Amino acid sequence: MKRYWGMMLAGCMFGAGALFALVGMSPNFPILLITTFFASIPGALWHLPSAASLSQLFPDRRGWAISIHGFGANLGNVAGPIMAAAILGLVGSWRSVLFIYAVPAFMMGVFVWWSLRDIGKGGDDPPTEFSAHLRDTFGIMKNPVVLLLVVAAILRGIGLDAVFAWSPFYLEETLGKGHLSAGIHYSLLTGMGIISAPVMGSLSDRFGRKSVLVPGFLLAAAFSLVTVIAGEGVMLMVVFSGMGLFSFALHQIIQAAVLDVVGKGTEAAAVGLIFGINGILGAASPFLGFLVIDNFGGYGAVYYYAGILTALSALLTLFAPMKMAPRQMA
Repeated sequence: MKRYWGMMLAGCMFGAGALFALVGMSPNFPILLITTFFASIPGALWHLPSAASLSQLFPDRRGWAISIHGFGANLGNVAGPIMAAAILGLVGSWRSVLFIYAVPAFMMGVFVWWSLRDIGKGGDDPPTEFSAHLRDTFGIMKNPVVLLLVVAAILRGIGLDAVFAWSPFYLEETLGKGHLSAGIHYSLLTGMGIISAPVMGSLSDRFGRKSVLVPGFLLAAAFSLVTVIAGEGVMLMVVFSGMGLFSFALHQIIQAAVLDVVGKGTEAAAVGLIFGINGILGAASPFLGFLVIDNFGGYGAVYYYAGILTALSALLTLFAPMKMAPRQMA
């Protein structure tokens, strides 16, 4: 599959543009649900060849490279809703917003094809036989480092997805905040990775993945566990900012740690393993969060739930026998 990475990246962009348009053309709610589901696929598939190619192109700066990859996503998480709201205010129709969104996606598809079409064709070729690919992929899952890190990522992802899903309700219904104030807090929760991701990636390259992941998980757990007692004033903004610093950045360091130990030709499979399992379980995470909220004292309980899961991620990472970063060994 390596030789098709460039084609896959371009296809993801063209697919996103086409699906944006299809969502905008949906004639009824069932079709809207179906097209919206498929619209999420190109973005998920994009990570497989992109993270794999970055891993091969920057083996001694893998953490930084993958964090910069995540930096773009964090930037989009912050700018996207603002741009969508601004366009909606101008055109007055959500369908028109999606049609407009399709245009830059198609343009970027052309640019990606022009600039990255040969990205997977250099270097050593991985095994071409399907049986060899399948054997190598199953070999990934037998690696104890990969297993521990994937489970850590799953626990962290389940807790984080619940926080993302239920924080607006906590802010507005429990604390009584208005839409603007809730939006500001939520942007801190999702957007602070713009600051932290490149820094944490570089630190992991220099001092090792575990040296960043374990303290990061512990700090993220601590911020989550003190959310409720922080009240509703300035301290809450500090806590949400703290959670935001680690919201996506830790997941990118986990990717780098997994890619440190997998063999050449299996990078995309390793990234797919992380994103695939997290995607499947992430779909159920808000419902698990609802059970916690319903049985343990309201919306605030979700932060204790996420904090405990994140602390377990720290414990698993602590026992993962990760090798030192290339720069540290040098």
